[in-house]
Amino acid sequence: MRLDRSHRPWAIGVVLVTVICAALYLGSQSPGGRIPLLGLTVPGWLLDTVSPRNTIGAKPLGLIFGTVAFLIFLFASALGVRKKKRLWRIGNVQSWLRAHIWLTILTVPLVLFHCGFKLGGMHTSILFWLWAIVMVSGFWGIAMQHFFPGVMKDRLPREWVYEQIPNVREANFESVLDYKKDLEARLKTAGGAGGTAVAADPAVRVMLDFLSDEVLPFLSSRSARRTRLADARSADDVIRLVRLNVSEPFRPKVDEIKQWCADHRLMAQQERLHHWLHGWLIIHVPVSFILLVWTIWHIFITFSYLH
Repeated sequence: MRLDRSHRPWAIGVVLVTVICAALYLGSQSPGGRIPLLGLTVPGWLLDTVSPRNTIGAKPLGLIFGTVAFLIFLFASALGVRKKKRLWRIGNVQSWLRAHIWLTILTVPLVLFHCGFKLGGMHTSILFWLWAIVMVSGFWGIAMQHFFPGVMKDRLPREWVYEQIPNVREANFESVLDYKKDLEARLKTAGGAGGTAVAADPAVRVMLDFLSDEVLPFLSSRSARRTRLADARSADDVIRLVRLNVSEPFRPKVDEIKQWCADHRLMAQQERLHHWLHGWLIIHVPVSFILLVWTIWHIFITFSYLH
C-alpha cells in the first residue's frame, strides 16, 4: 500500500495519541505525578501499584499502555482473515490496511512507555525483541510496497497475473516440445524416404539442434538463467544466426520462439521482483503469530504475579 493523502488523518491521530501518552508517562515519572510544562497532575489511581517492584508496567497506567498494545496486536492479526473474507461489510480492505499500519505504529510509544524503556528479565526481553522484529519487518514491507511498484513498472514492459505465470510458462514449454516432436517425426519420415527431404532442407536439423541445445533447457529453468538465451542481447545474436540458417517457412516459428523466450525472461524477472516485494512476509507473519502467543503468556504471568 502506498502512503498517500488518505493516511493523513491516521497519522495525525497517532501523533495526538502519542503526545497524550507521552504526557502521562512523563507525569508518572515526576514527583507528585505532575506533567511537565502543562501544570496538570496524573490521577493518583493511575500511579498506584501493588507490586513491590514499583515499575511503570505494574501500575494501572502502564497496564493500560500494555493492554491497548495487546488489543492492537489482536486487530493486526485479524487483517489476514479480513483479506480472505472480502464480502464482509466491516470496512473495505484498504481501510483495514491503513488501520493496520498506523495502529501498529502506535504500539511503538505504547510498548516503550509500558516497559519504561527497560527490557527487564529474559521473558520480557524475548517479548520485546519479537515485537522489534515484527516492527522492523513491517516497516521494511511498507517501504517495499511504496517504492517497488515503480521499480517493477520501469523494469517490466509487460506483466502477467502472478498466479498465472506457472501456467503460461508450462504452455510455452509444451508448445516448443510439441514442435520438436513434430520436427523429429518429419525427420524420421524423411529418413525412411531416403533422406531426400532433409538434404533438400537442412533447416529441420538446425531447428532440432536449436530447440534441444538452447530453447528447451532455457524454458525448463524457472530462473531463466540457463543457456545463452538468458541474456537478451546474447539471445538476439543466437536467434539471428538461427534465422539465417533456416529457410523462409521456418522463420515465423523462430520469431514466435524468440517471443516466448523474451516472455520467459520477463516472467522470471517479475517473479524475482515479486519475491522482493513480498518476501518480508516470510518473517513478519510467523513472528507476529509468535509475538501474539508470547504476549498472551506474558499477560498470564503478569496477572498471576500481581495477584
